[in-house]
Amino acid sequence: MKKRFAESKAVLGLLTVLVAGMSSAIAGEKAKNYDEMVLIPAGKFIYGKPGATKEITLPAFMIDKYEVTNKQYAKFNLDHKYGRGGDNYPVTMVSIHDAEAHCEALDKRLPTEQEWEKAARGTDGRIYPWGNEFDKVLCITSESDAVAAGQPAMLAPVGSCEKGNSPYGVADMAGNVWEWTSSTDQRYSVLRGGSYFENRNYATVYSNLLSIPDDAKDYAGFRCVKDVK
Repeated sequence: MKKRFAESKAVLGLLTVLVAGMSSAIAGEKAKNYDEMVLIPAGKFIYGKPGATKEITLPAFMIDKYEVTNKQYAKFNLDHKYGRGGDNYPVTMVSIHDAEAHCEALDKRLPTEQEWEKAARGTDGRIYPWGNEFDKVLCITSESDAVAAGQPAMLAPVGSCEKGNSPYGVADMAGNVWEWTSSTDQRYSVLRGGSYFENRNYATVYSNLLSIPDDAKDYAGFRCVKDVK
């Protein structure tokens, strides 16, 4: 009887641990604040591709921790439609003009590519937000395990790879979706960050994509910044 009682206590204890773990996971998911912004302090940082870097100084600014989600975008754009279960996926198929309008509605703006790169890179000139070596587990790219297993490359919910956050704690700055910036190259707008559709070479903190401003792609989204007064 004592042995059975001890076994029952052990099972009960295990169940308690499992339930506590599940509750913590659920609480953690609920606690994720998609409206959170991160402070990027004023100062110098290393900017540009290896072999062509330079030191740039920027004033302090705030940047969205996460890419703008479908649910967030739909609050100010009532015509925006997306599939069931897509609330916390990054909004896509938006032009730079759509992105600018959303940011302005929140008294924010799109980042310059210099601001975007500092938020992704920190100050030490690293290649990826987490360091200098590519790790397919820390981002959503065409090299992810699901793609290697034969599944098509696809979007992931924002914040899916928290361990791959930048030195400042900004999420999804390598892969998932390209992000519009306010910078231009002649008549083209500049996007940063790579996407689920490209490999590691496009997930570097200095890679960019040029696009006509009116274009909208299923692999491009955005995040906003705010000046620090």
